[in-house]
Amino acid sequence: MSPVHRVAHRLLLTVALLCALVSPAAAQSLDFPQPADFDSDRALAHAYHLSETIGDRPGGSVGEQVSAGWLAGQFATLGYDVRIQPFPLYRYGNSLIGMNVIATREGLPGYGVLYAGAHYDTVERISGFDYGGPGANDNASGVSVLLELAQLYAAIPLTPTLTLIAFGGEEDGLAGSRHFVRQLPVGVRFLAQGMLNFDCVGVGDELHLYYQGESDREFAETLPVDADQIQRLRSGSSDHVSFSDNGIPAVLFSMYTPGNPCGPHYHRPSDTHDTLERAAIERTGRAAVQALQHLMETATPRSANLRYLPFIAHTTSQ
Repeated sequence: MSPVHRVAHRLLLTVALLCALVSPAAAQSLDFPQPADFDSDRALAHAYHLSETIGDRPGGSVGEQVSAGWLAGQFATLGYDVRIQPFPLYRYGNSLIGMNVIATREGLPGYGVLYAGAHYDTVERISGFDYGGPGANDNASGVSVLLELAQLYAAIPLTPTLTLIAFGGEEDGLAGSRHFVRQLPVGVRFLAQGMLNFDCVGVGDELHLYYQGESDREFAETLPVDADQIQRLRSGSSDHVSFSDNGIPAVLFSMYTPGNPCGPHYHRPSDTHDTLERAAIERTGRAAVQALQHLMETATPRSANLRYLPFIAHTTSQ
């Protein structure tokens, strides 16, 4: 028999391990202008178009596609750089394609990015059940605030780059926002200033700020917003969670009615535009402007030092 030869192989692997170390740079003296007042009439008109003119918009549906095109047009008209980001989602065993609408205005170099978002999709109707509908409060209301912020910050100077995202697929396990954050380069995540999310802001008497983790709580508490409650979101979810899970401080703005956190028409055909409350959208919109303005005025430039550390692995085969 032939002798058995044992051959040892040593494989040297060098793996680039990316470490981003964020440090503050020298602050600049900025004369930052104040935006115009939040226009609740314009916001309500946006909510009407989404919920009544377009109607139902489940992820992957024609309604979502029509909405994405309309939203892209709204942002582009205001001068934002716009792109539509497709992503996969799954519902009832079916593979679908959802769409995020991303609008960006560049800020000053080195200031990172500030995100604001709202989902525009709705839950899918189920025949024979009181479920699904045009989603006026959930969440044409949040998108209406997002579009009004786009209007107010379309022309004034920015410090961080402002990226506004209308998310698809929120009702399908946060599919759109999870895809968006996964696609961000590691360095961009480290330099993110924070994320403001708007969901179910058209009905209710109390303004609540919800956070996911401890760093998000600190982020929420620094905002100069007269909120009735700042607390952890203990049931349900929204797109701010996708950012928080990836180390970007995030907070959810939502109007609250006791016993009905997202309003009495939540996920029902009766969630129509005529049930929206001007005072709720007005309060959320003003708070959103205050928060965004504060973040713009207090932002400081930061730098990311990228280090590639060698990782050596040895394997021996016999």
